[in-house]
Amino acid sequence: MAAAGKARAALAASRRVRTAGTWLLALFVAGLATFAHAGLPETPRLRQFTVADGLPSNRINGVAEDRAGYLWIATSDGLVRHDGVDFRTWRVEQGLHDNFVWSVHVDARNRVWFGTHQAGIGVFDAQRGRFNYYNRGNTPAMASDDVWSVASTRDGATWFGTADAGLYRIAADGKAVTRFMPRAGDPRSLPHASVGQLVVAPDGTLWIGTQGGAARWTGKDFQRVPTDALNSPVVNGLSADRDGTVWIGTPEGVSVRRPDGRYSRSPWAALADGGKVLQVLRRDRSGLHWFDIPAGLGFEGDGRIEPVPLYSSVANGPVRPLWIGVHEDREGGLWFVSYNSGLWYLPANWRRFSVLSRRPDAPESPANAHVRGIAPAGNGSMWLVGTGGTLDRLDPESGVATHVARNVGDGYVLAGVFEDRRGQAWVSWQEGVARIDPASGGVTRWVRDSAEDATLFGEARFAQTDDGTLWLATERGVQQRDEDGRVLASFPAGQGGLPHDFFIEQVGRGPDGALWLAGSGGLLMWNAGARRFEAVPGGPPRHVFGFAAGENGRMWLARFGAVESYRWDGARLAEEAAIDARAGFPALEPSGLVVDLTGRLWLTSVRGLIRVDPADRSVRIFGVHDGLPGQEFADAPVVRPGDGRILAGSAEGLVIFDPAAMKDRGAAPRLVIESIDALRGDDKVAFAPDGAIAIAHDDRDIRFVARLLSFNDAHSHAYRFRLDGYDNSWVQTGGAGERVFSRLKPGRYRLQVQGRAADNLWSPVQTVAFAVQPPWWRTWWAMALLACAGVALLALLADAYRTRLRRRHAWQMAQQKRDLAEQASHAKTRFLATLGHEVRTPMTGVLGMSELLLSTPLNPQQRGYVGAIRGAGEHLLRLVNDALDLARIESDRLDLADEPFDLHALMEELAALVGPLARQRGLAFAMAIGEDTPRHLRGDAARVRQILLNLLGNAVKFTEHGKVTLAVAKRAEEGVCFEVADTGPGLNAEQKSRLFRRFEQAEGVRTSARYGGSGLGLAISQELAAAMGGRIEIDSAPGEGTRFSVSLPLAAAAAATSAAGGVAPEAGMPAVADGRRSLSLLLVEDDPTVADVLVGLLRLQGHHVVHVAHGLAALAAVVTTPFDAALLDLDLPGMDGLALARQLRIQGFAPPLIAVTARADAGAEPEALEAGFDHFIRKPMTLAMLAALLERAVPMQPRAVAEREVDPSLPVAF
Repeated sequence: MAAAGKARAALAASRRVRTAGTWLLALFVAGLATFAHAGLPETPRLRQFTVADGLPSNRINGVAEDRAGYLWIATSDGLVRHDGVDFRTWRVEQGLHDNFVWSVHVDARNRVWFGTHQAGIGVFDAQRGRFNYYNRGNTPAMASDDVWSVASTRDGATWFGTADAGLYRIAADGKAVTRFMPRAGDPRSLPHASVGQLVVAPDGTLWIGTQGGAARWTGKDFQRVPTDALNSPVVNGLSADRDGTVWIGTPEGVSVRRPDGRYSRSPWAALADGGKVLQVLRRDRSGLHWFDIPAGLGFEGDGRIEPVPLYSSVANGPVRPLWIGVHEDREGGLWFVSYNSGLWYLPANWRRFSVLSRRPDAPESPANAHVRGIAPAGNGSMWLVGTGGTLDRLDPESGVATHVARNVGDGYVLAGVFEDRRGQAWVSWQEGVARIDPASGGVTRWVRDSAEDATLFGEARFAQTDDGTLWLATERGVQQRDEDGRVLASFPAGQGGLPHDFFIEQVGRGPDGALWLAGSGGLLMWNAGARRFEAVPGGPPRHVFGFAAGENGRMWLARFGAVESYRWDGARLAEEAAIDARAGFPALEPSGLVVDLTGRLWLTSVRGLIRVDPADRSVRIFGVHDGLPGQEFADAPVVRPGDGRILAGSAEGLVIFDPAAMKDRGAAPRLVIESIDALRGDDKVAFAPDGAIAIAHDDRDIRFVARLLSFNDAHSHAYRFRLDGYDNSWVQTGGAGERVFSRLKPGRYRLQVQGRAADNLWSPVQTVAFAVQPPWWRTWWAMALLACAGVALLALLADAYRTRLRRRHAWQMAQQKRDLAEQASHAKTRFLATLGHEVRTPMTGVLGMSELLLSTPLNPQQRGYVGAIRGAGEHLLRLVNDALDLARIESDRLDLADEPFDLHALMEELAALVGPLARQRGLAFAMAIGEDTPRHLRGDAARVRQILLNLLGNAVKFTEHGKVTLAVAKRAEEGVCFEVADTGPGLNAEQKSRLFRRFEQAEGVRTSARYGGSGLGLAISQELAAAMGGRIEIDSAPGEGTRFSVSLPLAAAAAATSAAGGVAPEAGMPAVADGRRSLSLLLVEDDPTVADVLVGLLRLQGHHVVHVAHGLAALAAVVTTPFDAALLDLDLPGMDGLALARQLRIQGFAPPLIAVTARADAGAEPEALEAGFDHFIRKPMTLAMLAALLERAVPMQPRAVAEREVDPSLPVAF
């Protein structure tokens, strides 16, 4: 009753609601519950299922349950199966011939029979894979396709009744169909052709209800029910009890046939309002009868028929459904079938809780619709106060409430109640407290503005200590009174040891007999000697919502999201354990806590009642699905002394229950695998859970759905899965009951599934065995074919072996010679690679000294000799550079890796490397990956990266404007094809023919002079591609850019190391400037010969040079002498040139720094610039090179230090 619940919740939330509002609420509730009670009431609270819950229609025609525990529902818009959570509907689109289903029945073979409006009778096979039909089109005996009722008898026959064509019997073999019709003058024939009800009694007898009477099948004919035994010939209901009693409902009342054969037209007395019982819907397994009565639904209670209030969320109010019948499921739950209001469910445990509600027409009912305060009374009764402003004394045995005092709070809602040692009742409300004498009814009040003994503001809770002192605790303070009500002391927040921000949740006596407080700051206890509150030793400093004493000194504390146990040793608390979210405790603030007689804990909360069993650390939450009238309990529960029953107030009424009677089920409900499916391409493929499950290797999103077939609070069920060989432990899936695997490797698997019901019982493990099939090329027959092919190939090889022996021997001899030659070549190139670096330094002396010698007075013959020396040295330098380039190619062996790599990641890496370089040159860069390109390939990713970087580097270098593009696509055959395209100048046919030759470039020397390079990069890339079994193709024309296609099958091949760079030409160097001013230069060089050469060349230009051999001397020199520039060797003893440059810059040396080195690696120049150098030059160098360098480094007008740069046009010698 959602509307009523909302009204009560709003009323209870207000602190100043007046009694008049409460009476309005009570009148509303009274409209739903207008019946009298004797003893504690048992109020069935049915849950309605409608279209909003997943049903296709609110018109329900029948219900049946199959062997697995599924509920089958006949509706006017399809056949429905319910598993406790979801409704699955079959309509015409899913195989039905008619959406209007009149009836449903499950036979002994677990087949589902259903009668339709226009398509005859259908049957769904036990495997739930196929529908079969009997109708006028395929069954000559049938005269109507409008089937109203279905049943089956012990002999395996299926019976069905039609709207106007009589009764039919299908033989057990499903072949013979016999029709039965009424015959005029034959009393042993069918009473009427309209057959609406079929029921099989426990003894196997088939009973038939028609529009003209009832009868039973004798095995050969029909024995009619005497006409005078029926209240009306029109039969609209039939039901049979376990003892053989048959109930026959008619519009004029119900008749009964007893097991001894006697009939009665009035088995039930008239209702209180004079009406009759129209139909006995069911006698459940507890022996309780359920009735169709003029007011709606009734049940047998206290020897009379009590109406059941039904509230519909669809109608937003009370409803009167038109009942068709009742089905009792295997758990004892009842399913009420209505023709106009959907399906109604009553769980088997609906009697767990008794609910007392305020009923204005019943004076013995509580006067408070929402009970806020509960306390034990001395005579075994219970005191109740609440929204009605009345003090009630409740007899828990009879449920009768005696109204002791009304309007105690002058219109305010009463919140607290307590009985002191003298039997006086104390009541509190927000503005005051009152003491009531139950014998005389006298009331003494104290309010907040009283002249004497004024109260503290707030709703007080009570406690009494051994000295008779009465303690009143509000949310923000504590007051001490004697039993006559005189105030002994008041302690508002911030006084008497109470912290300013302490919010009091509970007041009571601790295990030491002293007064304890629970609140936002933990636990406080009263120190009588110090007259103040102090923290309980060992207690938590955090918020405590309540406490309760257990056995043997144990104290239980209610915390946010947990209950904690402490041990009291007489002086302090010691924490023992906590039961929290790991055990299933919800994350919320409890409203209160009590311990029942068995030691279990009960807590009230906004989500219902929470039961905690310390023995097994289990947590169980009871809500509306368990029979509670509502789930929000704002106040603490109270245990009745003596019998241990617990009382708790809610907006929907007072809840009373016996914890000892709250028995959990002995075993978990049955767990079934609801469905198994997977995605195959764009289609969903379903697998039969009870059959052989073969999943294709490329199936994805493999989904397993499990269900506990229990309808009792099915939304609280939890599931867990474990796949052997895949999961290390159980995987919890909560209430979804689904597990999805994106993909699984080929093999055989076992999936274990368990479900946990509301009572925290895990079902036995359900195991699903399935197999993921390998791809065809990994099947046994494919491997067998491969083996056969291998044998055939071996035979061919053996046949050719003898022929090839002689060729092989000759080839081996030639190969040996080739290997020896290659070894000699490798030794040569390694020697040259090592020698190259060492040659540069003495070569500086040879060339430099020859140049210095040429600057001295020489006769022609001497000048010729020196010129020959210089020319020979330059030629030797060029040879060394060429040898170094070749050494970089031939010094290593190609070992291609064969391992998987991620193509997409490689493409992203290349884009990250080349994209910024292209943008620095003002070029656009784009990358594309074909849709069908495989992501994972096998091969040497590093070599593929080397080829593509070489091509991309050339594209960026030779393209002045436009863009550079990198793309990859799948080849028609195995492998992929990369494309590198640019919008550069393009190539003609002759240039393309020379492009992949060693030491060749597009325009030869012009290209080398402009762009640098040795002409080896593309040759190396082609060799790498060939080693991988692929090739590089070029598509280019002058003015149309260039497109390289790299086709790679990614097979094994040999590797090569690309050579970098080339020799910059020395021609065209500017001559020494005439008339240039003399510079003061610092030279730091440890080699005496190189130092002499550099000093001589610089002095020859008219510069003043100071030479030092190491870094420390250089640091000292710059302190005493100003210099226009400094030339530093990078390879100095002790402090190298890079460190020296950093130190000079730190000391404030501003003139240009020039790095002079014999290093040939590409990283030397960036390291020098980063260290603080302004210019960079490699040994050996000439007079012209030094002059040009100094011209740029130290111009006639000194430039700012911030403008340091290396001129890219400066000639560099290698």
